[in-house]
Amino acid sequence: MAELLIEGIHYRYGHQRVLNGVALHAGPGVCAVLFGANGSGKSTLLSILATRLRLREGRYVLNGMDVSEGYDVARGQLMLLGHATHLYGHLDALENLRFFCDLRGLATTPEQLLFAVESVGLGRSSRRPVRGFSAGMRKRLALARVQLAAPSLLLLDEPYSALDAAGVAWLNDMLRVYLADGGTVVMASHDPERVAVLDHVPYRLEAGRLLALPREKGKTAC
Repeated sequence: MAELLIEGIHYRYGHQRVLNGVALHAGPGVCAVLFGANGSGKSTLLSILATRLRLREGRYVLNGMDVSEGYDVARGQLMLLGHATHLYGHLDALENLRFFCDLRGLATTPEQLLFAVESVGLGRSSRRPVRGFSAGMRKRLALARVQLAAPSLLLLDEPYSALDAAGVAWLNDMLRVYLADGGTVVMASHDPERVAVLDHVPYRLEAGRLLALPREKGKTAC
């Protein structure tokens, strides 16, 4: 379960201000979705939440801890899935998952790894080198890592990209279970129709500010 709070977040690239006093609170079971034009700062905000960019101005609290005082601790409680899946092409699907779990310090059995691969529909490709995977297959394998790690805060940057209709439906089902278990999601998306099936709190990033939009109640089918 995660409790996320940011206040007064400012960020610049040179003389260009990208974020201007951004504030957000998201508790357990909340899916906050960030909409906005290209270059509005969605990916920058996610990178700050993932601690890939250091906070220059403002406050970031995760599960009661000031992140600026414990970046390594925060990284162990969150995951970012962005456009790059960070998979190793010369390794097969199972080897990629095993390597990821070793890096993260997760104790897993071969059976758990195989189950994770099968759960994302890649069971028949578990021993294929990932270099031969399509973009959609790579995205599914990256989502299998999320299931294994079970972070309290999940950060998603355009998670529906490269997924076919079956993959989109599977992802939304996974997110429903994750949220029901008390996880917290912050997602950047250009796809309101696919997000609409989830209960979520929508925001728009515009001129560096995060604006709350009318809350959406998820539909029952994709």
